[in-house]
Amino acid sequence: MVTKVAIIGGGAVAHAHIPIVTESPDSEVAVVVDKDVERARELADANGIEHAVGDWNEAASLADAAIIALPHHLHAPAAIELLEKGLHVLVEKPMGMTLAECDAMIDVAQAKKRVLAVGLVSRWFGIAAYVKDILNSGLIGRVESFDVREGMIYSWPVASDFMFRKETGGGVLADTGAHVLDLVLYWLGDCADLEYEHDAEGGVEADCTLRMTMESGARGVVEMSRTRDLRNTWILRGEKGTLEVMRRFAAEWTWSVEGRGTVLSGTVQTDGKPEDPLECFRAQWTDFLGAIREGREPFLNGVEGRRGVELIERCHAVAKPFAGESARPWEVFNQ
Repeated sequence: MVTKVAIIGGGAVAHAHIPIVTESPDSEVAVVVDKDVERARELADANGIEHAVGDWNEAASLADAAIIALPHHLHAPAAIELLEKGLHVLVEKPMGMTLAECDAMIDVAQAKKRVLAVGLVSRWFGIAAYVKDILNSGLIGRVESFDVREGMIYSWPVASDFMFRKETGGGVLADTGAHVLDLVLYWLGDCADLEYEHDAEGGVEADCTLRMTMESGARGVVEMSRTRDLRNTWILRGEKGTLEVMRRFAAEWTWSVEGRGTVLSGTVQTDGKPEDPLECFRAQWTDFLGAIREGREPFLNGVEGRRGVELIERCHAVAKPFAGESARPWEVFNQ
């Protein structure tokens, strides 16, 4: 039986999901939903999709499952309503704006016996499993410290201004941070204590820094930016060595031992071949369909998805402005 899918949201990420759904013999896109119906119609026509509508409730009768790729503040309302109507749901990151929203989504999915998965595609990069395996093997020993720098001048092809508005869940913490903090928790375990600084100044943050102490005892810093090109690597320092990796497909990695220089370096591959840029979406979709057919939890279910949202909430609770002088976005762009 082919699973009929509703694409909820016609922005940039929908263009990554649609070819993955349509290439599978077990699924097809039945309808595209966007409040801008003309945009929905254009996206549908470009991909041979029959239906295009302006309200997700209109799509419920046309589909068995939904991919929610809306502005962050609409993730929970759309997911809850569609789960209530009996659809399985894959919701883009972040799962919700608050823990309360995440818990409501989980409760409805359980009550309706529907699959709820969270679209944290970085978890499907080959590097995610590779690093997890290395840490579990003890190759670098217990991680004592970590240094994460992720940032670049923002250039995502946005379809609206929600990424720049506080009330819609914009800002680098909920955007890039959803992926970054998910991997911090996946690789290093739960966070015991944190400090958080940002440049929001009443709006949304373009730059932020977390200083974290994990329950394992590891201590580290996570810096993220939309205004500057940062190092864009993760350095994990263990008792026996150091691992430096990139968070991306076909990621480069380096393993070194202090005092001996570089020991090993390479690029993550899949079955001996460089990773396809869309492989993370493909793996995510295969898992989601498998969960529907097999009646099991997906790899990244609601319980996993809420962990990152909890950490983001903790950041907001202890947020402070940067202590020193920090560049304003307009100052960076005017240089």
